[in-house]
This record gives sequence, structure tokens and C-alpha cells, in this order.
Amino acid sequence: MKKIPIAVALCLTVGLFIAGCGNQEQPAPAQNQQQQQQIQIDAASEALFEKGLSFYQQFQYDQAISLYDQALAKDQKNYKALSGKGIALAMRGDGVNPKEVRQGISLIRQALELKPDYVPSFYDLALALKIDKQYDESITWFQKVIDSEPDNTWSYYGIATIYGDQGNAEKAVLYLKKAAAIDKENVKEAARSQSHFDRIRNTRAFQGFMNQ
Repeated sequence: MKKIPIAVALCLTVGLFIAGCGNQEQPAPAQNQQQQQQIQIDAASEALFEKGLSFYQQFQYDQAISLYDQALAKDQKNYKALSGKGIALAMRGDGVNPKEVRQGISLIRQALELKPDYVPSFYDLALALKIDKQYDESITWFQKVIDSEPDNTWSYYGIATIYGDQGNAEKAVLYLKKAAAIDKENVKEAARSQSHFDRIRNTRAFQGFMNQ
């Protein structure tokens, strides 16, 4: 993923409202969900997670992972730190270490097993799966974010980038329009700059969107 300023929004919506994931087709029983809703994160562990998040937002993945590990050492049920470590591993492994990306996906799924309604983890998982080119499931999790947060610009945009990478101009533009309806200026800047849309950049649909 090209690390331009607007790309930070796609990579780091986690820092704005997100972090975690779980088994897509097998939700936990209602009783277990009620228990999981009541998880209280240790205060010291929470503080370490927040420090780790600040490093993640600056693309300093090694430092972020170290702090997430410290957070988990204090509280193994810190689902935020599990998900945060997972997406940091996936981002660090992007394009260089597929095994690390999949390790990250596994950690995010563990976070969602602890807290299946934690929307930030939906986004973490969607992004990690996208990095791993598991596009169909990635779209499913982006859509889960949208179902919970209908104004989440960067989940619409995330879906658009997948269709752009696949060369599907009509669907890419469909989701770009949904994202732009919320944040037109930043979405167009991102679409103009990112390589995800190179395959469709000269199509009538994409050019029409950019010229609106």
C-alpha cells in the first residue's frame, strides 16, 4: 500500500475508531457474547495499547508491536492489543513476509473471539485480509464495518481499492462514489494518487468520477 498522507486514513482508521476480528460464519453463543461484552481491560494494559497505537499511526510497526506485547503481558484478554498487534504485523509483512501477514490475521481473529462486537477489529481484519489478497472475505468485513458505521468513508474506499486492483471499474467507482459522498476531497485525492486504480484509471467510469 502506497504510504501517502491520505492512505493513512485507510491504513489507520484503526486509530480513529477501530481494532479486532473473529470467525465470520460462526458467531459465539448469546451467553458467551454477554460474558465477552463485560471484559474489562487492565488500566496499565490499556495505556500501553494507546502508546502502541500512536506508533502504529506513524508506521513505526516494530515499536507498536513491542508495546502491544507489553500490553498483552499485563492482560492477555486485551482484545485491543491483540487486534493492534495483528494489524501491525500484517502491515509490516505487506509485500515482504506473507507468513507474518497471516500471523496478524490470526491474532485479529483471536481478538474478535474475545470481543465479537468490537467494530475496530472488523476494519483491522478487512485490511489484513486485503493485504493477504483474500479479497472476498475482506469485502465482507469492510461491509460489516459499514453496517455498524454507515459513514465510515474508508471502508467504502477499501472496497473500491479491491475492485480497482481487480480491474473492475464499475464496482470500484460505485464504492468510490459512496466514499466521496462522505468525504469528497480526501477520497478524490487518494484515488488520484494511489496505484490501486492504475488498471482502471483511463476508463470512462473512473474519469467520469474524477471529473465530477
